[in-house]
Order: sequence, then structure tokens, then C-alpha cells
Amino acid sequence: MTAFIKEHSRIYVLIMIWAATIWFAGPLFYLVLPASVFLMRSRDMWPDMLFGFLVILIWSDMNPGIVPFRTVKTAKNTYIVALAIIYFMETARMQPSAGIFKVFLPFFGFSFLPIVASGEPLTSIQKTVSYALLYLVIPNHVLFCYRRQGWVFFRHLVIFIVVFLALQRALPYFTPHWWSFVAGRFRGFFGNPNGLSIFCYLCFMLVTVLFSVKPDLFSFKGKVVVYAVIVYFLIEGGSRTSVTSTLMFMLFYRFFAASPFLGFVAFLAFGAVVEAVSSNLPAILNALGLHEYFRVETIADGSGRYFAWSFAWSKINEGGFFLFGGGFGNDEFIMRQHYPYLRTMGHHGGVHNSYLTMWFNVGIVGILIFFRSFLLIFAKAVKSAPYAFAIMFSVMFSVLYESWITGSLNPFTIILLCILTVLSEDEIVNWRAHVATNDAGGVEEAPTVEPVPRLILPAR
Repeated sequence: MTAFIKEHSRIYVLIMIWAATIWFAGPLFYLVLPASVFLMRSRDMWPDMLFGFLVILIWSDMNPGIVPFRTVKTAKNTYIVALAIIYFMETARMQPSAGIFKVFLPFFGFSFLPIVASGEPLTSIQKTVSYALLYLVIPNHVLFCYRRQGWVFFRHLVIFIVVFLALQRALPYFTPHWWSFVAGRFRGFFGNPNGLSIFCYLCFMLVTVLFSVKPDLFSFKGKVVVYAVIVYFLIEGGSRTSVTSTLMFMLFYRFFAASPFLGFVAFLAFGAVVEAVSSNLPAILNALGLHEYFRVETIADGSGRYFAWSFAWSKINEGGFFLFGGGFGNDEFIMRQHYPYLRTMGHHGGVHNSYLTMWFNVGIVGILIFFRSFLLIFAKAVKSAPYAFAIMFSVMFSVLYESWITGSLNPFTIILLCILTVLSEDEIVNWRAHVATNDAGGVEEAPTVEPVPRLILPAR
């Protein structure tokens, strides 16, 4: 922990500067934020660039009722642009590049075609570009940080996430109650409790993967603390979907780790059990005394989601979006026009289903191309990490009830990309083999820290 504080104290100073700028000089943040990214590059703060991006994405998800932080929702675009510029400047030094973007390249190429049918083409272009840049920049940045610092980078990433989650508990003592809670559920820095739970669910999988690949990344007590913090906020968020997704991952992890065949058998059995239990779920939860936590009274109507799904499906067919969609952001454009009507029917928000959201945006053709790439990533990962399919099935269940995987600049997709990078990059997931090769060649175990030339500015 001492090493973490010593190395990353500057990012916390920057975060406080960002918060002060947002609060007291909002428009100036559009200049301060990208300038901070290039400053971190000049100071060799590569991990902090990723940590800072994660903070900005979380802040961008905050309740819009906190007016000053509305600036972050648009200013975050400058961060990914700055990261992309730095990536293109440093492409030669980041070779060989991460393979994730190459696998998803057919999808990104196709996703520009539906923009011709978009009601907001400029917004659609922006969202498409940002989505592609995220898949290009983040895996390469994570891999570059690992090559420079080794497993210390991932250790510090986990510590940063845990510390940031823990800091949320201070919010109720310094801010109005509604900043941190909604309908009795804790949301912390996030816009709603479901967002907090999704983030914790993904972080749970990330740390589990890291602890599996590198068992001595933390001591036993350290692992207990990490899991305790993540699970605590997962439960505090009160999202049924995220809790269920986490339990699915834990269950399938054991089966797939033992044998992929057993994993698929367990998955089929789980589907049969879910079908049998779903019709009696309210009675089961009442008997277990969990009716309040899982909000049994809203299960029957799906909290308005089922109506939204039916409505979205009708608009997909009526609008001619079935085959090719209407470009990224099309779901928001269509649903936003009908928000008043949807509220009268008990639904608030968007589609709340990644499959329907993607159908709106890129059609059935785009869905098939995307999940073809998605499956290929996990098919590769399972060769070195048999439990990879546990992550895949768990994520596919989670996105059935939330549309987070279709968004680029949110705090969720970036965590998934970190997981995919660890699982799909051979020099990370098979680090022991690389260490053995390096030892045979007389090379040290840890990746050498490569000095980065200072950014020299011209004299004024």
C-alpha cells in the first residue's frame, strides 16, 4: 500500500483539481482535462492515465441532478481523444499490439454503414468513433502498462478500484442524502444503484481472473479485503441482475475450471432450473426472507422493462431497423421521443436490454458480427483459462437486463476490456511460460520498465 501511495499520489491530486475545476469553473474543464492527460504522458504516469479515465467515466455517470458534474458527460470525449492521440504517437513502442481490436474490426467497419439511416448522424458518428477508439486504445494501454511494470500494474489497479469504492461511504456525511441514495438504495458516485452494482460485478470478475492467473498478486488477507469491499457495494446497490450475474459467474467458474464439458452441462442445467424457479420466485424469496432486498413486488412486471422491450421491438420493426439498424445512438433517439408515454406505463429510461439496443443501432447483421467477435475472443481465451466461458455466459445474462455493453464511454465496458485483455493476451495469461523462456535466455522475470522521453516544450 505504501508503494501504491508513493507512486500514485499525483493522480489523487489531479482528481481533486478536476473536482474543483468542475465545481467552480465548469467550462474550463474542457481544457484542463485533456491537458492533464498530456501532462501525465510527459511525467511517465501511464497507469494513472487509465485510473484517471476510469474516474472520469464514473463521474460522467453521476446523477444529472448534481448540476456541475453534467460537464463531465461531454468533457469525457476529450479524454478518449487525448488517449487516442497518445496511442497513435506511441504506436511503434506499443508493438506488438493487443489483438482485441483486430477481432472486432469487422464489426466496427460495418457499424458505420447504418449511420445513413440515423436520425442524428453527427451523434451517431461520434458514438461509433468513440466505441471503436475504446476497443483500440484501452487493451493496448493495459498491455503497455503491463509490459512496463509487470504485475505491479494490476495490483495497483485493484487497489485503486477498492480505494475509490471505499471513498463512496464518505459521501453521505458531506453531501445531501439524495446524492448517495435513491429509494433507499446506495448509488455512491454512480448515477443509479444499478450502475454501482454492475461496476462491482465486473470488478468481481476482474479480480477473480487476476487472482487466478497470478495467485500471489495479493496475500490471503489482502484478497479478503478486496472481495469484502466489492461484495459490500454490490449488495448495497441492490441490483437483482448484478447479484444473479455474480452468482452465475461463481457457479460456472468452478465447473468450467474443472472441464469445459462440465461447464456446458451446468449451464444447460442452470437454464432448466431457472425456468422452473422463475414461476415461483416471489414465493421462494418470501420464504427466504429476501423479499425486501429483491423487491418482490416489482418482479411480476419486470420493473417496467418487459413493456419497454415490447415497445422497442415494435419500433425496430416499424422503423425498418431489423436488418441494419439506424446507427449508434438510434435507440436513444427513438426512445427519447416516447419518454412521456413510457413513464405513464411505469418505465423510466431506455431499452434496458443490450440485444435490443444493438438491434436498434446495427440491426441483426451487426449483432451477428459483434457476437461472432465476442465468441472468438472467449474461444481463444478458454485455451489458457477454461473458466473464460463462465465470464461470457455471465456477461450475456447481465446485458439482457442492462444496455451497458453497447455504450463506449461508461465505467463498465472499460472493465470488461481489461478482463478480455488479461484473458486474450498470451504474455499475460501465460506469463509463466514467458518467464521460463526469458529465464532460459537469461532475461529477468519482470518486464523491464522502459524510460519514456520527457515531453520538451518550446521556450516561450
